[in-house]
Amino acid sequence: MTESTDNRGAVGRPSRTAWAAYAACAWALVFAAVHLYWGLGGTAGLPPGLSLFDNTALFVIDLVAIPLCVIGALLALALVRTWGKRFPRWMLLSAAWGASALFVAHAVPTVIDVVVLALGQRTEELAPIERLSLFLYEPYWLLGGILFGVAAWHCMRGTQP
Repeated sequence: MTESTDNRGAVGRPSRTAWAAYAACAWALVFAAVHLYWGLGGTAGLPPGLSLFDNTALFVIDLVAIPLCVIGALLALALVRTWGKRFPRWMLLSAAWGASALFVAHAVPTVIDVVVLALGQRTEELAPIERLSLFLYEPYWLLGGILFGVAAWHCMRGTQP
C-alpha cells in the first residue's frame, strides 16, 4: 500500500488515521438503532413506566433522531471514503466540527455534575434515571463529540489543500 495524501488511503482503503471516522460512524448507527428500538415500542433504557407511544413529543423527537443519526454516520464515512470527495471539503469539515461541538456541549453539564458528585458536594441520592443519564447517556454523547472531533481533525490535516 502506498502512502496517500489524505485519510482515504490508497485504492480506497482506509489509512491509519481513519479509525475515528469509522468509530464515529458506528457510534451514530448504534444511536440510530437505540432510537429505532424505542420508536418500535422498546422501553429498556427509558424511565420506568415511560413508553414513547405515551408521549407524542418524545416519539416525534425519536423519529427525527433516527435519520439524523444515519446522516451522521454517512458524514463520518464521507470524511474518509473516496466518495466523500464529491462534497466540498469546507462543508464536510464544518458539519463534522459542528456535530462534535454539539455533542460535547450536550455532555458538558453532566461532566460538571460528575465532578460535583466526585467531590461529595451532592447531598441527595441519585434516582435510577439520573444514574443512567449521568453514567451512560451523557458519556455516550461526549464520546460521539470526541470521535467526530478527532475524525474532523484527521480529515483536516490529511486533506489540506
